[in-house]
Amino acid sequence: MNPKRRHLHQPPGRPQPVIYLNGRSYLLAEIGTLANQELNQGNFPAAIRLYTLMLATFPDCAEACYNRGIAQHRLKRFAEALASYDQAIRLKPDYADALVNRGMALEQVKLYDAALASFDRALALQPNQASLYQKRGAILVNQGNMLEAERMFRQAMALEPDSPEPLCSLAALHHYQNLDDPVVKQIQTLLARPDLPPDHREFLNFTLGAIYDDCDRYDEAFECYRLANQIRNATVAYDPEAVRRLTDTTIEVFSRDFFARPGAFASDSRTPLFIVGMPRSGTTLLASILSNHPAIATAGELSAIADLTANLPALTGNVAPYPQAVRRITPDVAARLILAYENRLRRDAGREVPHVIDKHPLNFRYLGFITMLFPQARIIHCTRDPLDTGLSNYFQRFHESYDYSFDLGNTGHFYGQYARLMAHWRNVLPVPPLEISYEEMILDTEPMVRRTLAALGLDWNERCLAPHTNPCVVETASKWQVRQPIHRRSLQRWRHYEKHLLPLRESLRLNPMPEDWEPLVG
Repeated sequence: MNPKRRHLHQPPGRPQPVIYLNGRSYLLAEIGTLANQELNQGNFPAAIRLYTLMLATFPDCAEACYNRGIAQHRLKRFAEALASYDQAIRLKPDYADALVNRGMALEQVKLYDAALASFDRALALQPNQASLYQKRGAILVNQGNMLEAERMFRQAMALEPDSPEPLCSLAALHHYQNLDDPVVKQIQTLLARPDLPPDHREFLNFTLGAIYDDCDRYDEAFECYRLANQIRNATVAYDPEAVRRLTDTTIEVFSRDFFARPGAFASDSRTPLFIVGMPRSGTTLLASILSNHPAIATAGELSAIADLTANLPALTGNVAPYPQAVRRITPDVAARLILAYENRLRRDAGREVPHVIDKHPLNFRYLGFITMLFPQARIIHCTRDPLDTGLSNYFQRFHESYDYSFDLGNTGHFYGQYARLMAHWRNVLPVPPLEISYEEMILDTEPMVRRTLAALGLDWNERCLAPHTNPCVVETASKWQVRQPIHRRSLQRWRHYEKHLLPLRESLRLNPMPEDWEPLVG
């Protein structure tokens, strides 16, 4: 959700200061107008410069602080955004919008308790704001406080009964055995409205699809998912050729010769523990299993590695993007990358625990970069039956950045490129990833855990067999499932939908698995 913007107002009776910019003189209000225009047009760096210029002359303008925070927020400069929001709140303690945006920024950097406190302050000022109850509920779900989260969603529903977000969030907290539940009836009633906006229809269909699936109404479930994904897919533009080119380039850059060169600037840290794989392959479950061990903490699903690779051109002074930019990394740049990553990884875990998990599944794209910086870190690769993986991706309401997942054919293509890249890593990395299948996690949990802990040099701990008791925050799509005891319901799930999966099967055949990849089950 994007932060709200506010217009600037010059306090009455105050003389208009003159500000000089690019050889011209402007009144303060004119600078404010220019800044607002840049913000509205998405030119965030220019907006930040103008708001900062205003504040140098007019330091007690809370709206300028707030709007500067919005521009910084949109650029993902969260520390700066928080400082701007805090400044706005100091100037105007009842600034509810600034408190809301502050909470959103804190949530994005995973400081959940502080985010809740900020939303609570905003609620004290705006007790009838449904979106604030929704935001609180979403954080409480991540923290595993499902009862309080349900209370928040019901409060939001009472205030905005036609809004799909709290209704769908409430539905996601439960496993349904029949269709007589009032929540189900309310979803069906909303979907029957011809004037329902497409994004509402999409959200509700994803939710109703999950409910039909719970109730073993598989054809009706698939139709809901098909309608939802059809709407979702119209908003993205998955580019199979671009994904293939990125895979080709990654394979070319990170060759066997690349890893044969001495890593003079590599870290000797064994702290990071990377869990990678296709989304919905069991990475969250495995992280919950392992982080129940006292020697392992989890940092959750970090964007840190992807962020570092995106910044490589600026850091190396090279226009070439990742992965070519790794060829220009100097010892000084490497030291900065290692420090930045380790600080983020350990931010919430402390310095005592030996291992900290980063379980972003798409880090499979960056295993060469990871190994270059952290050659002593262990990598665990989660695999799952390709049809179950593809179906589970299609049934998940992912962020738009997972653009492949809204079409079965695109999902099959993406899976083929993932499999091709993982086969490459197996062949070239000095220490190949430890391979664990989702099926093994479910059917042979204890042997799998013992094997993994032994590979990490850790003693057995019984708590690893009860991941649903893990108190750690879970932000991923599996946030509800991982709070349940390990079960077999998702094994061979694709068989319920076999007649609908021809596009996925055909795409997997057109984008075949490497020779050393596990065969397609079924």
